[in-house]
Amino acid sequence: SQWASVSKSPIARGRHLRSEAMAESAAPAPDEDVPFDMAQFDQVLALPALLLPAQRVGELQKVGKLKELFYRRRNMRNVLPAEGENSAGFKLMVLQPGTVREALPEAAQQLLDSGVAQFVTHEMRVGYEQTTAEEALQQILPKGVDVPRGFETVGHLAHFNLRDQQLPYRKAIGRVILDKNPCLKTVITKVGSLSNEFRTFDMEVIAGRDDTNVTVVERKLKLRFDFREVYWNSRLSEERVRLLDQVAPDDVVCDLFAGVGAFALQCAEKGCTVHANDLNPAGAAAMRGNAALNHLEMSVTNLCARKCVKMLGGLPALPARSTPTRVHAIMNLPELALDFLDAFREMLETRKSTLFSGSPVELVVHCHCFAREKDNPDAEIHPRLIAAMGCVPAGAGRGAEEEHVLRGVQPRLGVQRCRRRSRGAGAGHGRRRGKAAENAVMAGW
Repeated sequence: SQWASVSKSPIARGRHLRSEAMAESAAPAPDEDVPFDMAQFDQVLALPALLLPAQRVGELQKVGKLKELFYRRRNMRNVLPAEGENSAGFKLMVLQPGTVREALPEAAQQLLDSGVAQFVTHEMRVGYEQTTAEEALQQILPKGVDVPRGFETVGHLAHFNLRDQQLPYRKAIGRVILDKNPCLKTVITKVGSLSNEFRTFDMEVIAGRDDTNVTVVERKLKLRFDFREVYWNSRLSEERVRLLDQVAPDDVVCDLFAGVGAFALQCAEKGCTVHANDLNPAGAAAMRGNAALNHLEMSVTNLCARKCVKMLGGLPALPARSTPTRVHAIMNLPELALDFLDAFREMLETRKSTLFSGSPVELVVHCHCFAREKDNPDAEIHPRLIAAMGCVPAGAGRGAEEEHVLRGVQPRLGVQRCRRRSRGAGAGHGRRRGKAAENAVMAGW
C-alpha cells in the first residue's frame, strides 16, 4: 500500500488556553504557587482510523452506527487531514480504542472492500488541554485523595465543599476548574458550616479573582447578590418551581425567610401580591435591588419572622371577595422553621386570622424542616410541632394525601415539608377553619 499504517498529528491546543492571553483582565492567571508539570499529562494513543478521500467523508458521517464509533475527547477533532506522502485530498476518521474492522457498518465495509478506504492505526498525542477536569485531578492528586465529586455553579463562581483530605490541594483543584470551565472566573471552598443566624459561611477563594458578587438567572429572572453575604442554594430551584405551581395569580404570598428573593420574585411575576422578608440586611437589600432589576413590585422587610407575622396583622384589610383570599406563608428555613410556627399559634387556637387587619383568609403555611431519620421523621418533628403550636396539625404525618421527594440540601439530613392549610374568617366572622392539611416527606442524600 502507498499509505503508511501509522500517521501522526501534533497536540491540539485547548480553546480556553488559546485565549488566555486575551482574557487576562477577566480571569487572572492561576496562582504561581501551584506548580504544574504539563509533561505528566502527555501520552500517545494508538487509535484505529479510516483513511479515505475527503469527498467521501460526508456520506460516512451520516451513518448513525459509525458516528457511535467516532473517538471523542475534549478539544480534539475526530476527522483530521491525512499526513505524510501522497496524503493530499485524504482524511482520517478517528475511531474509539479497540474498534475492529468487523464492527464497522456496511457503508464503511463497502469502501474498504473496494479499496477506496483503508483501516489504519493513527497515533494521537494528547496532553493537559485534552483532559477533562476529572482526568486532570486524578493525575494531580496523590493516591488516597478523592477527586471532588462536583461543585455548585453560582453565576461566574464555583462553590466547593472540600473535605479535609482535599484542602492541602485546594489551589491545584481551583486552577484545574478554571482551566476546564472558561465561563467560571472564581473558585471558592466553604470553610466551616452554616453557624450564624444569616445562614452564611466563611469561605476561601482558591482560584481566580476575589469577586463574590454574582448574577444568577432563574426562570428568566435576574438575581444579583454577594454570595459571601447571603444564603443561596441552587438545588432549591426545583422546589421553588413546585411551590410556584401551588400559587394562583390572585393569591397573597408572604415569604418569611426570602433570602435574595428568588421565590418571591417568581410569585410577583405570576401576579401575586408579595410580602418578602429576611432577617439578613444584605438579603433584604438584594431583594429590593432584584425587584427593581426585574421591574417587579413587592414589599420587602428586614425583620425577625415572628415580628413579620405581627407586622402583617397590622396591614390594611384585603379587598373584599366572595371567598376568603388565599394567603401562603412560606417558611423555607429547614433548620429552624418549625420553631417559628409559634407565630401562628394564636390563630390556630382561636380559629381566627389576625393577618391583614383580620381579613377573611385561607391560610396555607408551607414549612420546611430537616429530619435525620427519613424512615420515621414524625418521631423527630411532631415534638417540635407540639412545642411550637400546642398540637400536631391534622394530617401532619406519613401517609398524607401528597408525597414529594426532594434531594437533601445537607448531607445526612432528610427534609420534611409540613403544609398546613387553614380556611378561616377574620374578626367579625364566625366561620370555623377546616382542619385539612397536607404533609410530604423528602428523602435526603
